Amino acid sequence: MMTLNTVSIFLVSIALQVFALSLLPASEGFTRLWPTAALVVSFVSGIGLLARLTANGVPLSILIPIAAAIIPLALIAVGVAILGEQAPLPRILLLVGACILIGIASSVR
Repeated sequence: MMTLNTVSIFLVSIALQVFALSLLPASEGFTRLWPTAALVVSFVSGIGLLARLTANGVPLSILIPIAAAIIPLALIAVGVAILGEQAPLPRILLLVGACILIGIASSVR
């Protein structure tokens, strides 16, 4: 059942995973202690929240495809806005297309 609490936990999980993955450059290949520690704690916490949702009955077949679509798009935004990366149109279109395919695949019964 998708309650406001369930959606909130899911969004916090996504935010933690995006934050963790955005720390990859700062961790310099896991050689810098504090960025690496923050990355690990954030990622484990985000995955832990997903585990909690599945334990409460939310189907994994719903959670993962949605997360697989949101996280890469959010990381593009972080990369462009915070890390100064380029986001060429073909890369964005390819990712959006992949997200659409994920959505279609997850709705097939």
